[in-house]
Order: sequence, then structure tokens, then C-alpha cells
Amino acid sequence: MGKQRIMKIYHSIEEYAKTGYESHVALGFFDGVHLGHRAVIESAVRDKGECRAVVLTFDDSPARYLGNDVALITDNAEKAQRIEALGADAVIFADFGRLKDTDAEDFVREVLKKKLRAKKVSCGFDYRFGKNGRGDTRLLKEIGDQIGIEVEIKEPVYCGEQAVSSSAIRALLKSGRIEEADRMLGYPYRIGGVIGDGNHIGTKMGFPTVNLPMKKGMVVPRFGVYASLISVGGMRYRGATNIGVHPTVGENSEPLCETFILDFGGEDLYGKYAECTPIAFVREEMKFNSLDALTMQVKKDIETIKRILE
Repeated sequence: MGKQRIMKIYHSIEEYAKTGYESHVALGFFDGVHLGHRAVIESAVRDKGECRAVVLTFDDSPARYLGNDVALITDNAEKAQRIEALGADAVIFADFGRLKDTDAEDFVREVLKKKLRAKKVSCGFDYRFGKNGRGDTRLLKEIGDQIGIEVEIKEPVYCGEQAVSSSAIRALLKSGRIEEADRMLGYPYRIGGVIGDGNHIGTKMGFPTVNLPMKKGMVVPRFGVYASLISVGGMRYRGATNIGVHPTVGENSEPLCETFILDFGGEDLYGKYAECTPIAFVREEMKFNSLDALTMQVKKDIETIKRILE
């Protein structure tokens, strides 16, 4: 068997520049690493030749630096995993704060040409760069032609009649339209984390659950009940998942992903890493007048979910 390729992760442009490698650079923030992003990154991988296929992204959303509190689809760890799976040799999580005031021309000449030694760059049709986002694909190509950087601009990718974008995927998740979001992502959306200790209300009701915190700053899907799959300890189970603040049993201040695992043996899972994959939205989160009423509804939800996951 051949030696497994391991992608390198760099936390600054200067750190990568020390390697001296020539590169084919994929440019973008790549939140979600969706089908449109995949076209850009795969271009860098496919055409790298003797260069390194390098993804230049940021350690946090540029929108946040500009005062827009945008929830993210993927954190940096998942983003790196998905970029590595596409065959990139390296990813650079640059500090946007240090780059945001760089003149557009200097970004191409000093950062891409001199520091990253780019022979070619790939980006989406709407890529912007430089101070105040003044640089666009036209300017990138114009300067690239002058200094010997080939520029490949990828056109939008469509799912049906809608262009794939991170903002469209966020909107779909917030609407509970998981299947449509998954099609744009090109993989099942998931919520991962370490199982925490809850209030044990589910256990008292006869439905013991596992609780995953919703990471701060990440997009939260529509509150409600979902048919789901949950992976933990190398096993995968069917689940009934509630995403929300649990208003019947004392409203939480932060949203929680709580899953009742169908056909589960009952061993202790606290402290283990788990991933919940919502499959389909079943109903909105509701406040019930009593735990008995909630219990009856949960039983109905489970029967619905069993039919969905058959």
C-alpha cells in the first residue's frame, strides 16, 4: 500500500511561505465546503502539476470583521477535514484582520505571487479581495496576466434552479429543509460534539436521550423534531432528535440537540464524541401543558420517525 497523504495545516501565510513551495491556490472562505466550493478546490488539486494544491481561507468569517454576525455551517476542524478529503496538500487559515487593509494589487503581487509563489489560482465568480473588497475577478485576471499567474474562475453551481451558496444553505437549515441543504452541501449536514449530562427528564419519561451542545457561532437549524441518525462509539443508530430550547421542561438559555436513540442498549455514553445527522424535519418544537402530553407526542413522533427511516 502507498503512503497515506496527510494535508498540512498552516495558521499564517508567512508560515506557509517558509516552505518555498510553488502553489496552485484555491481562494475563498469556503464555509460549508459545498458543491460550489468543491469545484474551486478540485480545480486546484486537478491542475496542480508539480505545485502544491493550497487552500487559502481565514480563521474566522470576514463578515464578522465587517460587523455582520453570520452563523457558520462548518467550524475550522470540519472544514479542514472536508478540504483534505478533496485532495488538497495544504490549507492556510489566515488572519483576516491582518489582511483586510491590504491593497487589492498588493494582495495579488505580494501575497499570491511572492509569498505563496502561485502559478495558478482558482476562485468563484463572485470572489472579492483587498481593502474594502475592491478587488474582483476581473482585476485578479488582469494582474495575473501581467505577472504570470493563471486565473481560473468557476461559474456558479446549481441545484435545480437555485445557485449553490453558503447563505442559501444557511437559509435552508433555518427553515428545516435538511434534504435540500444536503443536496447543496454534497454531503449530510451533521452536528458533532461530546455528549453532555442533561436534566434526565427524558429518562423519567421513559425516553433516555443524549445531549449535544450547539456550538456557539454555528448555524442552528429550525427548532423542532427530526428523524435522525446518530453515530457514537463506532456504531450508528436511528434517532428522534429535538433541536431547540425545550420549553415544556424549563426553557434552556442556549439551543440543544437532544436525541432519543431507537433500539439502544442503554450503556453510559456521557463524555463520548457523537455525531447527529438530521434526516427529515417532523414537526416544530412545541410547549405542552404537562409531561404526560409531551410523552404521548414523543411516542407519536417515534412511530413517524420509524416510518421515515425504514
